[in-house]
Amino acid sequence: MLEHLFTDIVSPQTGSTTPITKEDLQAVTNDKSDTSNRTITFNVIRRPKLGRLVTVLADNFTVDVSSFTQTMVDQREILYIQSLVASVGWSAMDSMTFSVSSPPASLENETFEMDISYENAGRDRKTLLLANTGAVVTEGDRIVIDKSKLDASNLMSKLPTPQRSSHEIWFQVKSLPQHGVIVVGERNLTVEKPNFSQYILNKYGITYRHDDSETLHDRFVFDTWLNPKGKPAQRPSDDSQVLEEWFNITVIPVNDQPPVLKTKAPSLSVVQGDTVALGPENLNVEDLDNPSEDIQYIVISKPNNGYLALGGSLNESVVAFTQAQINSGEVYFVHDGSRASGVFYFSVSDGHHKPVYKLFNLEVTEITISLINNTGLALEQGQTSVVLTQESLVAETNGKNTTVHYRITAAPRYGKILRLDDQEVSQFEQEDLRTGSLFYHMVTLTSGQDSFEFTAFTSEANLTNQVVNITVKPLVRFGEGVRIPNGIVVKLNTGFLNATELASLSVSDPFFEVVSHPKYGKLVRGKPKAGKKTEPLESFSFQDVKQERLSFELNANMTGVQELNDSLVFILKAENVPPARGEFRFTVVPYDPSLVLTTNSPILTTSSPFSQPLNQTTVFGVGTALPSLSTSLLSTQRPSKTHQKFKGRNRWGITNRNDSAGTDTTLGKPTLSKGDGNEIPFVNTPVRVESYPQKTFNLILVILPLLAMLLLVIILVVLVLLLRRNRKRKQKPVTPKPPPSPSPSTPPAYNGQSQRSAAVPTVTVTPMSPSSPALDRLLPSANQGLVSNFTSLPLCSWNGVDPESSAQLIRTTPPTLQQNQYWV
Repeated sequence: MLEHLFTDIVSPQTGSTTPITKEDLQAVTNDKSDTSNRTITFNVIRRPKLGRLVTVLADNFTVDVSSFTQTMVDQREILYIQSLVASVGWSAMDSMTFSVSSPPASLENETFEMDISYENAGRDRKTLLLANTGAVVTEGDRIVIDKSKLDASNLMSKLPTPQRSSHEIWFQVKSLPQHGVIVVGERNLTVEKPNFSQYILNKYGITYRHDDSETLHDRFVFDTWLNPKGKPAQRPSDDSQVLEEWFNITVIPVNDQPPVLKTKAPSLSVVQGDTVALGPENLNVEDLDNPSEDIQYIVISKPNNGYLALGGSLNESVVAFTQAQINSGEVYFVHDGSRASGVFYFSVSDGHHKPVYKLFNLEVTEITISLINNTGLALEQGQTSVVLTQESLVAETNGKNTTVHYRITAAPRYGKILRLDDQEVSQFEQEDLRTGSLFYHMVTLTSGQDSFEFTAFTSEANLTNQVVNITVKPLVRFGEGVRIPNGIVVKLNTGFLNATELASLSVSDPFFEVVSHPKYGKLVRGKPKAGKKTEPLESFSFQDVKQERLSFELNANMTGVQELNDSLVFILKAENVPPARGEFRFTVVPYDPSLVLTTNSPILTTSSPFSQPLNQTTVFGVGTALPSLSTSLLSTQRPSKTHQKFKGRNRWGITNRNDSAGTDTTLGKPTLSKGDGNEIPFVNTPVRVESYPQKTFNLILVILPLLAMLLLVIILVVLVLLLRRNRKRKQKPVTPKPPPSPSPSTPPAYNGQSQRSAAVPTVTVTPMSPSSPALDRLLPSANQGLVSNFTSLPLCSWNGVDPESSAQLIRTTPPTLQQNQYWV
């Protein structure tokens, strides 16, 4: 049985030749026998009208056919050639009728259709135009593009025949060529004027002129459309009426450029006895007309300290190579091991121009060993051993043998270099440093520094007279970020230096020897005294620091300077530990009393290192650090004694204790408002910041004590007179008068002076301690609010008064005070 499996439609382009394949046309039988070879024959009953059905013979000769087999179809020997007839137009349909036979089976009257259109561009044809072949031009030359290379006249077939005479074909260049120009007539096409017509192409053609650059390709992109004659050439807004294509231009290069040596000084650095590859950075020649494979080097005179070779055969010397081999790293220089540098002379050419001659330098570097890390060892006080690792000592070499050995030429003076098994060593390897199998052990604890000398060597080189320094670090904690104000005396405390750990470890009082005082001041003992010059300390103990016996006196010129860096250098010693050199660093800042906290708020400082870490920045006023461990406060200014004496007193001369004087030195835990944005948290640990006045003499500080003494003498004289008066009154009986009954309707007159009550005896006022229990008995409960803030209260003298009358008077209910009246 014969089956017609495929009758696909062939879609040739107008005027093209298209093979009919088995994907287009195939017939098979249901006979599965392998012994019989069935022949399937196609007989053409009606031929195509718009083309011919042909077969290909030898020498590409074609003949028309009226019958063919399935084998011929499978081998692509049957072709359909579309004829160029005017009736075809832009697209058309063609067909043929055939029968199929394979005795004894057959098929009758099958139709095979062909879709003919310019839009059916195949893989071998990239254009929809009648012609768009591109052009080939020689570098720097020009070529005419005519109808044979670019023809869009087939667009006319889109129109009915009567309308074709009233239209013409136009081109618009959308993207100009990058390496040349298009000349139409006597003008160059530009972005502003990019149009030309098919008529110009047919009659004159257009010219492409290359710019002589070293390029191989160029192109321009264009649109083409049908435009009515007599109207301006304007691209249609409907894209379906426009075809976009590009015209390719192939440039044939001309070898007009000689090779150019880009390497200014061809050279190569090589270590003794090494083999190094040459690269473009050592030798590079460029030729715009030729690839790197065509750039040929010839060695005219060979190097005198080695030879050139190619990769894969380094034992053989070569005298010729290319730039491509250099670029790929295939050319090597093999050094003979001598210390002398060398050269070789070469020429380079592209085969068309005269060779370029040049000298190539071969610089030889001696094999060396260098230390890339020798930071030394740091031994903390209280320790006697430290591991020697690569973090402390590393050497490297530029030679082939990279194994570095170390030989100790001068052993440590106060210790030994040991292995983990306590065996003393005089030579070790880099591997020992990498694995950390060596350590330094201090035997004598009399020095804070030690060292040993060594030589590093390989089989090719050595490095002598190298030293590893061993330093003892002080076991002390420093305050970090400490800022000390200038011009005032600041106590040194454990917030600055804390050797508590060393004291506990050595069971002794650590001792500080001053090596150098601060650059802008000095460290002194005790408080400065007016008129006396303090001497800088040479040494002090940790107990001095703990008990705050020492002070910093800083006096730097800070005009136009916000801060200065300074330090105190010392040597710290203790029992059974080696001494250690240390440096306490701090910052000197200008003293500004307005930025220091008032006495109503505690100064926040770094407290004891046992409760807070020392690395916290301590605070002095605003932005100034001043560590302290004592329990006192710092005033914002130096108030005069007159100001302190009368500050906070009421009209009776009683001092208000809630108004703290500038000389107060104690303070209970303050109650701060939680809503205050500037709230300062209260630290439970008591703190103190002390500052002592400088030697500047103040006359007020002398006058105020004298005035206070004079006032005390006057008070004593008044007391003596009062005592004498009381003695005279004792001789006369005291008969108290009954108090007049007050009139509720007529209040006593008040003229701005205090009034005496007849119910109260005359008393003499003497000071009484605020803590006296008599306060609770003498102050009426109704008037507690008036005197609750008093810090002192006058004490009455009851001399000359009958005790019984006094008791009666005290029990008598006092009269009600009128407005603006008060007790005296």
